[in-house]
Amino acid sequence: MTFAPRPDDGAPVDWDAEEEAAERADGWSRPRTDPAVRRRWWTIGVVAVVLMSALAVWFGISATAGRVHWVDTGYQVVSDRQVDVRFDLRRDPSRAVDCELEAQDFSHTVVGRTTVTVPPSDSSPSRHVMSVETATGAITGYVSECWYADEVQQR
Repeated sequence: MTFAPRPDDGAPVDWDAEEEAAERADGWSRPRTDPAVRRRWWTIGVVAVVLMSALAVWFGISATAGRVHWVDTGYQVVSDRQVDVRFDLRRDPSRAVDCELEAQDFSHTVVGRTTVTVPPSDSSPSRHVMSVETATGAITGYVSECWYADEVQQR
């Protein structure tokens, strides 16, 4: 075996061209599995990834299907004692929905909370503006939670 100094740091290089050629001749550089076996494992891997992705999508859809979804679209501070909260609801339009609205002051203390009932409507999504009465001046208002009125509230 021959060691030649490396030009960058002066340490010996552990490489032998004759030994590498002998290993190649013995079959060391050839793949240890044939292409059919590798192709089979790639196929199994791809199928597993597709199945797990489909399972994740199915769980995600089944966990949210039929539930009430809301999006806060704004608020307006009407006075020191009232905040109007604007929100969109996506739900089964034939069912009434209860929503808990909150108002907060500058230190994020809840200064007003109310539960409002949104009656059934002709379409979904639908836009609503509801008022929250406050104990002191508020700087924001939002929907805390919504649920179907005929179901038990999940907390």
